[in-house]
Amino acid sequence: MQRITNCILRHNDHILLLKKPSHGWYAMPGGKMELKESIKDSVVREYREETGLILQTPQLRGVFSMIKSNEGAVISEWMMFTFICDHYEGHLVDFCDEGELEWVPINKVLEKPMAPSDKYIHQQLLNHSQLVYGSFEYTKDYKVLKYNLD
Repeated sequence: MQRITNCILRHNDHILLLKKPSHGWYAMPGGKMELKESIKDSVVREYREETGLILQTPQLRGVFSMIKSNEGAVISEWMMFTFICDHYEGHLVDFCDEGELEWVPINKVLEKPMAPSDKYIHQQLLNHSQLVYGSFEYTKDYKVLKYNLD
């Protein structure tokens, strides 16, 4: 099972998002954990690789299981660990291989096109302070079949 880490970085009432070219969706910067890497080390490394920014004291705020299925058969499954952070060091890169980086006002984040699960995740994590657990099941074209957030 693939493990993914990502982070919602807040700064001056904005969030740094990454517009990915594949769907034109906005996403939280992050990526795949490496073998023997902790989830915190992974999110700091991935965030730095994509943005040039070094997260300072990221806090784990969401643990999600994700399943993509086709007529009941599982196509893929992954775990996603989402952090929130309010402090960073460094300078934003001018170019990112993964897509376009953009500081988006917090009150405009949900207006951006994004994976349906990301909208639910942003709503939960930006409006609550406790750790959120969840699961999402998608169709092969990323329509949410069902989800659960605790």
